[in-house]
Amino acid sequence: PDPDRLDITRRDNAHLAFGHGIHYCLGAPLARLEGEIAIGTALRRLPGLALAVRPEEIAWRPGGLRGPESLPVTFVPGG
Repeated sequence: PDPDRLDITRRDNAHLAFGHGIHYCLGAPLARLEGEIAIGTALRRLPGLALAVRPEEIAWRPGGLRGPESLPVTFVPGG
């Protein structure tokens, strides 16, 4: 339900982000790990990083490649 809303508490689903079956991306586990490390590191090192708009204002790309069209953020050094 509500696929266009970012919900970090959403339960796992069977989306096709990295393909399916014989077309499954061999690099998917590495890509997920890299994303997890990069985002976690950025949030730890940049405590002053925050969304510049309300979450409901973020426009999402339509179609198969899921993600925000843009992600406006603000940064205050030192948090």
